[in-house]
Amino acid sequence: MWDVVKLKRIISYFILVALLVSLAPAAFAAGSASLSGPSVVRAGDTITLSFVAGGGIYGGSGSVSYDASQLTLQGYAQSVGGTWAVEFNGNNFVFYDNSMASPINGSATIFTATFKVNAGLATGTAVTVVASGVTLSDGQSDMGMGSPSYSATIAAPLSDNCDLAALNVTNAAISPAFNKNTLEYTASVPFSVSSLNVTATAEHPGAQVSIGDTYLAEAATTPVKVTVTAENGAAKTYVIYVSRPRDPNYVESSNANLSALTVEGYNLSPAFSTDVTKYYVWLPYEAETLTVKGTAEDNKAKVTVGEGWTLEPGKGTEIPVTVTAENGTQQIYVVTAVRAPAPEDVERYLSCDHQDEPEPTEPPTEPVTEPEPTEPPTEATEPVIAPEEEPEQKGVDLGWLILTGVVCLVLGGAAGVAAMLWIRKRQTAPVNEKADEA
Repeated sequence: MWDVVKLKRIISYFILVALLVSLAPAAFAAGSASLSGPSVVRAGDTITLSFVAGGGIYGGSGSVSYDASQLTLQGYAQSVGGTWAVEFNGNNFVFYDNSMASPINGSATIFTATFKVNAGLATGTAVTVVASGVTLSDGQSDMGMGSPSYSATIAAPLSDNCDLAALNVTNAAISPAFNKNTLEYTASVPFSVSSLNVTATAEHPGAQVSIGDTYLAEAATTPVKVTVTAENGAAKTYVIYVSRPRDPNYVESSNANLSALTVEGYNLSPAFSTDVTKYYVWLPYEAETLTVKGTAEDNKAKVTVGEGWTLEPGKGTEIPVTVTAENGTQQIYVVTAVRAPAPEDVERYLSCDHQDEPEPTEPPTEPVTEPEPTEPPTEATEPVIAPEEEPEQKGVDLGWLILTGVVCLVLGGAAGVAAMLWIRKRQTAPVNEKADEA
């Protein structure tokens, strides 16, 4: 049931239209109305119909009729905007310009109606929806538009056939032989073949066939995919696995260098350089884990970060990063992670508080052995110099002379001179003593 406000509004609209018609001669002859929808309809589809009207109109009315055994109404929706309103009461409708100042001069979709097509309808069944008793008004006169209608014949359901009828390869032999129920095949090509020449035909004319990338990577097995999409969206993929050897003239890379080495959240010392293989990273005591990543210069090389290490407080832990070149050559970069000691250890050593440390023990003493008694030294006898022999005067020894020069050079000045005289005295003393004794 319409509410009272809407009913009063509609009644007022028709009174206004009737008043205008009574005051002006009939001149309305350009109005139009239609009902349209999809051209192909299948059982189970959801279809949307559009009611279109125009020709200098300010309003109109009508009713929608259909076979409920074929269609189920999903709902109506207003399409025209602005000052226009569309009201529904069951399948009856009325539409009008609230301002009576914005006519639809051309044509516009007034509303849409959505239906669900019965899934059990047989192919070839006619489906009809009618907008019956349509009347349009230009504000001065009304014009009957009859009963615009929409009709369609139920089409055959969409095919779910996504089989291939043929699969052909002109530059390789596939195995096993093609069968529409066999989805995987293999083939081998020489190095000179870099792309697979493949064609395929769908079994159903409404199905679509698409062939994926046919480039064949060297020293690898490449899957070449052929996909069949049925009318109803079902799909099936056939795959040919093609093996292609490596270039016989290929030389494997020996590059085992890193292009980057990072420790997440920390800086390396020194800064990374390809030619440097040893690094340090300083960690706070709170760091218990570490993420080390390396990137190889050559994308064919493999990088492996050592595992199983533990960051011990106050110690350095070596983390190896191994780069294995394509030809097997290896190079190892080492990151030594130094973790700070526990805070209590740091404070104890900084405060020189070692009371908790055990007292050092006295080393064991060796038994004291009495020295063996030695014979008392005999008194040295002075040499006897014959009176008639004159003491020999010896010149300055070369060794003493060199020593004197060094002392003078080092000490310099008066100290050097004094030292030289003392040395000279010591050198000549034995000669003088012997002379006195004689």
